[in-house]
Amino acid sequence: MKNFYYIYWHQAGKHQADYVRLCDELIPSMGAADTVAGEMLRSATRLAYDLYNNGMGNNTSGAVNYLLRKGVIDKDTHRTIYEYTRGQKYDGHYEGDALQVAIEKTIDATVELILAHPTLATTANTEDQFEFEDAEQHWCDDCGVEMDGHGYINSVCQHCEDAYYEEEEYEY
Repeated sequence: MKNFYYIYWHQAGKHQADYVRLCDELIPSMGAADTVAGEMLRSATRLAYDLYNNGMGNNTSGAVNYLLRKGVIDKDTHRTIYEYTRGQKYDGHYEGDALQVAIEKTIDATVELILAHPTLATTANTEDQFEFEDAEQHWCDDCGVEMDGHGYINSVCQHCEDAYYEEEEYEY
């Protein structure tokens, strides 16, 4: 896919001018947005920000769950993004893989929905994306398997830890 990555971050999104304008008008400097459209934009932008600035290292499940609940994205798009929203680090190369495509298309879909339904920009928002957040997961830094909530950031699973100490024993 030609130059698909970083589209909105490089100011070249399909709806860039509308995206920037709507974000400026509808997303507050902090906290939940006053309107449904603002919260949708806030959610889509949070996903993109976390991908490009934190490698999806934060729990952004509330954002993707909110967008699914509001009908901005379908279940397939949700599934593609969701797997990275609870602490699993993105290990891609930022070259247009499925996760990046899904997040860029989510921004497109958010802007398109707001433009098609302008009343969303004046409809009072009563929800915060954080209300839809799922528990964060913990992943082994070495092999990438889920650690069932028993790990911490920068930790390894028992299997990798055992393998490390076995390797250390053989070096003597």
